[in-house]
Amino acid sequence: MSDISKDMTRPAVGIFSPLALLLLMLAVLALLLGLRLVVPIGPMYWDTYIYLDAAQRLKMGQIPAVDFLAPVGALDYYQFYWLQRLFPNGQPTLLAQWSALIVAAPIMAVIVWDVDKRRRSIAFALIIPFLIFAICPTNTQSFHSYPGISGFGIYNRHTSLLLYVLTSALIFLPNTRKLAIVAALAMLALFFTKITGFLAGGLIGLFAILSGRLKWRHVLLAMVVVIAALLVFELNHRMVSTYLASIIELVGMNQGVLLSRFLTVFSTKLDVILAAAALILFLFWINRSNVSAALKKLTSQPSTKAVATVLDQDFLWIGIVLVAGIFLETQNTGSQEFIFLWPVLLALIVKSAALPERHRRIVYVLVAFTAIPTLTKVMHESLRMTAVAPTYVAAPVTDVKSMGLVSTRKDIWERVDLLQAHYVKNAATYHELAEQGQLPSWQLYSELDYQMFWLVSADRAVKAIKQFEATNGVHLNSLMNLDFTNPFPWILDRDATRHIQIGADPFRTVGDLTSEEEAAVRATDGVLRPSCPVTTARLMLWKVYEKTLDDRTVVKLNECWDLLLRPGIASTK
Repeated sequence: MSDISKDMTRPAVGIFSPLALLLLMLAVLALLLGLRLVVPIGPMYWDTYIYLDAAQRLKMGQIPAVDFLAPVGALDYYQFYWLQRLFPNGQPTLLAQWSALIVAAPIMAVIVWDVDKRRRSIAFALIIPFLIFAICPTNTQSFHSYPGISGFGIYNRHTSLLLYVLTSALIFLPNTRKLAIVAALAMLALFFTKITGFLAGGLIGLFAILSGRLKWRHVLLAMVVVIAALLVFELNHRMVSTYLASIIELVGMNQGVLLSRFLTVFSTKLDVILAAAALILFLFWINRSNVSAALKKLTSQPSTKAVATVLDQDFLWIGIVLVAGIFLETQNTGSQEFIFLWPVLLALIVKSAALPERHRRIVYVLVAFTAIPTLTKVMHESLRMTAVAPTYVAAPVTDVKSMGLVSTRKDIWERVDLLQAHYVKNAATYHELAEQGQLPSWQLYSELDYQMFWLVSADRAVKAIKQFEATNGVHLNSLMNLDFTNPFPWILDRDATRHIQIGADPFRTVGDLTSEEEAAVRATDGVLRPSCPVTTARLMLWKVYEKTLDDRTVVKLNECWDLLLRPGIASTK
């Protein structure tokens, strides 16, 4: 694919351009974020609250990986924080989804501007899918039959989008310093978004180097840019080394599930993987003579140019990007995976004009089977959500700020109204299930009624905290929550417990406490303990932190929430 950036013609002069389309869409998104949009709540929606937790920590001066642990890099949280500062009333999931454009859009603009100077149709073919995947806040894998916004896997979608940018550059930009700098910036963004995305991008980049897409002097330039940036960030309280240390710790806690993750990827994405594999085999077959000739030349006259000739084959490019996608998906299952195959497939479409007609038709069919499923799944779910949104009922909450900008079906609301009394009445039953490692239902966190109940319950907890503070004349400066997410410091504008994991999953992210974590928990003014219902994760979190909370005064805020007060804070039981 080394010649694809040259095999183009200058476009006709026109009013509309890919860059203008990008700028127009950015303006539209800014307008939408200025509105208080209410969107249908989706499965595992509470993942969005992690962004709210991180934003508050950044506001309070905390540094990711230094003052708090997270399963991903810092860039996603900073982008969300910056965008939320501009649009404080914006819908949180839309803010999180579109915040990736802060970094991705300028890099993509450089790419399409360069491509547009040579062939406008190719530039449009790159920017339109980019915008679709950047805008749509939905995943390819659905965990509920009713449509809703995908609040989980946001950083996974961002990772795939950045890989789309990187692959577009490696395929379509000329082999110049511009390509080296763009690739370096994309890799830096991947590093600080998710380390698996950085590794996947590294695999694609290494293949691009070996296949001759980057000159070695440009490779050195890219390395200098990346290393210099990492050194600057490392000087900020060892931000890079502590981030890597936390990732190594997380890998150690999750290494036992790697094989099952590969099986999950193959089972959920079999449609794309099979189509891509068929395309790879067909391309190899019709180019087998060229491959054989290149191998013979490499054997007789070994050189970097001969290696590049052997490797720079369409079927190998698709294969490498597919392998990178499969690897990425072992930690990102079901988001917007494999979207970065499109630039490679687009280049193949351009080059296939030289193929015989019968071969060209087969290529087009296999490309369609490879590219269309991901696009249609993402767009279909987003369109379904948009279509039903006007018929849904907004959350009747008043004290959780923009967290309340969600809605659901009327019949689900009727069930939500019953849940608190039900959980309280059957508390012993749910506690018994939790002790046996079972949830109240097998997919509790995917159920829309539970996600909406959690929001309503949080609203009641906030009201109770305000009432408690007013009645007792106290002010809790710091708050922690013994649950998966902790949006309460953001809601009440307080500090959050430092040095602990945000997105607290005792099965994947929370291990034994360090002395630093114990000290931070003990210094926290108020620790919230939810009980409607008791779940396996909540029970395990309590057992992890119990020894640091044994001297607390327990205040019952309501039937579903306890407040554990630090010794020395006046209270009434």
